[in-house]
Amino acid sequence: MSEALDLLGGHLSGHMVGDVHHFPVRVYYEDTDAGGIVYHANYLRYAERARTEMLRVLGVPHAEQVATTGVAFAVRRCTMDFLAPARLEDTLLVRSRIISVTGATVLAEQTIYRPQSGGIVTAGQATEDDQVLVRLTLKLACINAQGRAVRVPTPVAQAFARLGASRESGEEKDRGAGEKINSKGDGASADAPSEE
Repeated sequence: MSEALDLLGGHLSGHMVGDVHHFPVRVYYEDTDAGGIVYHANYLRYAERARTEMLRVLGVPHAEQVATTGVAFAVRRCTMDFLAPARLEDTLLVRSRIISVTGATVLAEQTIYRPQSGGIVTAGQATEDDQVLVRLTLKLACINAQGRAVRVPTPVAQAFARLGASRESGEEKDRGAGEKINSKGDGASADAPSEE
C-alpha cells in the first residue's frame, strides 16, 4: 500500500528533468472566467504549487522547513509575461528552475506551457510546437516568523546547489537575472544555440 502511495505522491509532486522541475496542472471550471479562459491570477497559483512541489521532490518540503527552522519563503518580486491563454480542460505543465541563492534570497524562473500532444509530455520530450503561455521571474525572500529576512536554510541551499544554482555571498548580483527559460522551458538559456 505504501509503495502505491509513494508512486501517487511522486506523480502529484511532478518530477525533475535535469535542473528543471516539471509539474502538471489541469484547468478546471473554477479556474476560468465567463469566457472559459484561465483568469490571470490563477497562473500565480499554478506557479506557487509547482514551487512547493519542487521543494518536496528535492527532499525539503516547505511545511517541514517552516516547522524545523521557523523560516518560510515569500515572494519579494514577480514579473510575468502573458503570451497566450489557457482554456477550460487544458492540460498544462509548469517548469521551474532555481537560478541562484544569495544570502536571504532565491532567484527562480518558471514557464507555464501547453503541450500540443494534449497530455503531459514524457520527461525531456517537449516539442517545438508546445505553446508557452506564461513566463515568470521571481525573487523569493527567506523570512522568519517576525517577517525579517534571514539566510536560506542550509538544507534548502544545498538542495538548490545540487541543481546547479549558484550560491553567491555578499551583495546580490544580477548574474542570471537576464536569462530566460527557452521556449521549450527545459532550462537552457533562451540565447543558447538550438540542438537542431
